[in-house]
Amino acid sequence: MECAADCYDGRKSEKQRVRLNFSQRDVVTVVTDQGERNYPIREVVVSPRLGGTARRLEMPDGLVCEVLDNDAVDVFFRLSGTEVPGRLIDKLESKLRYVIIAVVMTSLVVWGAISYGIPLLAKHVAFMVPVTASSVLGKDILVALDKTIFSESKLSDTEIEEAKVLFSRVTDTADPEYRFKLEFRQSARIGPNAFALPTGTIIVTDELVQLIADAHELESILAHEVGHVVYRHSLRQLIQASTISLVIMAVTGDISTVSVLAGSLPTLLTETYYSREFEREADEYSHENLINSGISPIHFTNILNRMSDSSKGLGFPSTHPSVDERLKMFSKK
Repeated sequence: MECAADCYDGRKSEKQRVRLNFSQRDVVTVVTDQGERNYPIREVVVSPRLGGTARRLEMPDGLVCEVLDNDAVDVFFRLSGTEVPGRLIDKLESKLRYVIIAVVMTSLVVWGAISYGIPLLAKHVAFMVPVTASSVLGKDILVALDKTIFSESKLSDTEIEEAKVLFSRVTDTADPEYRFKLEFRQSARIGPNAFALPTGTIIVTDELVQLIADAHELESILAHEVGHVVYRHSLRQLIQASTISLVIMAVTGDISTVSVLAGSLPTLLTETYYSREFEREADEYSHENLINSGISPIHFTNILNRMSDSSKGLGFPSTHPSVDERLKMFSKK
């Protein structure tokens, strides 16, 4: 039994056309114009069979032969009693139904990992990270945001002081481990909004303050954002995004994914909305805080109604609970 092959001796880049002879049971014979070379089959490394691609036979002296006749290679290995690498993979790839099953199963595994596995991992990791460590990250993020989407607040000293009084009331009952801080910024880009950094810093835009009709409305929003901090939503979101990017890099081999992620972390907190689960948890925290303070939750529903008219407002993308769903929660006494 013979078949043609292209061989490379490792010293020159030119390929040499040869014949591979499989007449002897446990020996591969390479036939060239200069003569023959015999190699024990147990010392020959053969690449797995993958469809119609050429197989590589690596000889112990460095000679590499590429063979297109996969059937001949398989027959010889079987007759010699040697296991044929990659036969199972090749059989699966040659059957369309197996390919479809593999694609479906892979998609389900990836979906399950992204939907459940990675969020669960991020939750555990986030609560293991010391608050001091997340504080360093949050500080760097705020500096980056000030250079990109924020400008100095134009609120009056009176407006700022009144808001800080409300903020103190909200954070008095929160975990003392966090060093809560209230910051104000102006931003035409994100409009009336508020969001929390992993540090415990809450940023409120001037545009949101100007939309407030009652002090308790602002207090309810501040409580909502404090809920995001207490449940470490920002940090969990960053961990999830980082993990998914690393998975993509591992699958595709595209290392640029990591550099893109590193540069986009600051805007991730302002332009990537929290999941429904995160928003529900923050809503529940705000609702409980208002009830315990003797404040009617109707104040939060009032600001929600007002902000629902703004596309840049606090939490109305499809990833959030619907306005009706949130109003129903805050209608509870």
